[in-house]
Amino acid sequence: MFSPLILLQILWTSLATSSYLVLFTVAFALVLKVNRIFNFAQAATMTVAFYAAYTLVSRLGLPGWAGLLAALAAAVVLALPLELLGFRALRRRRASSIFVFIFTLIISELVAYIAMLVYGTWPATVFPSLFWPVRIVAGVAISEWDVPALGATVVAVSALFLFLRRTRIGQSMVAVADNPDLAEFYGIAKDRVYLVSMIVASLIAGLAMFLYGTRAQVEPTTALNLLLFAIAATIIGGIGNLGGAILTAVVLSLCENSSILFIPSAWQGFLLYAFLFVAIVFFPRGVRLPRRLRLSRSVPTPAFAPEEPREA
Repeated sequence: MFSPLILLQILWTSLATSSYLVLFTVAFALVLKVNRIFNFAQAATMTVAFYAAYTLVSRLGLPGWAGLLAALAAAVVLALPLELLGFRALRRRRASSIFVFIFTLIISELVAYIAMLVYGTWPATVFPSLFWPVRIVAGVAISEWDVPALGATVVAVSALFLFLRRTRIGQSMVAVADNPDLAEFYGIAKDRVYLVSMIVASLIAGLAMFLYGTRAQVEPTTALNLLLFAIAATIIGGIGNLGGAILTAVVLSLCENSSILFIPSAWQGFLLYAFLFVAIVFFPRGVRLPRRLRLSRSVPTPAFAPEEPREA
């Protein structure tokens, strides 16, 4: 049962599964870092992205690349009014974090409810079949989904970090994340930065949901469960620490997949809530990592809070 071959298979499966989990986490952590919002409305973005791809590919018979573009476009289309009509208005009214949280939760539930009305509650997938050809490499089963998914994740995460470090708007996002008032004093338009952050996060979430929908079945409420994983990884990795969130997402994916060696598969879903409990109770400020793994030194306070950022 604990043979090296089985352990290698679990390790590879965990790594492949972590592809979309990492992207979900990065999207959530980015908005929390820059916009200082616990954005539960990301679940709505994920739901819209999946059903856009599902409609074009499974129902209309268009190719997969068209479904991917539809997922990305749908995610951005929802993110724009969320920021321009929702979060921006709440910021101007200096709404408290609890009202922002309620707003994002309502948006997620509303989109899930509309998806139920339009598509029903039956599980769906982007492609009509979830079967992917498998090759055996050194005794490990590697499907044709695994490598492209991992490649897409590596490219997306690398592009994000290059964007944040090498472009002017990316550096503005880092500056606003560190101290929005000081950034605005130096001529950085906070509202523009918040909008760009929402767009970038929605693109990442749309890509992640497309990958997930090509590997697993999706219901209108699936996105919220996936978002809970991202929240746990973000908290344990350290709020404002994108590198820590990515590493935590990979580790949690490994724990979740390897748990089949010790507990029945029916109990695997319980681990998600265990992760959240541990994150909130024992690691509210995250697990400290070396500074070289952090995007910046400061940890932002969430959701329009007036306090200054504290050192990690």
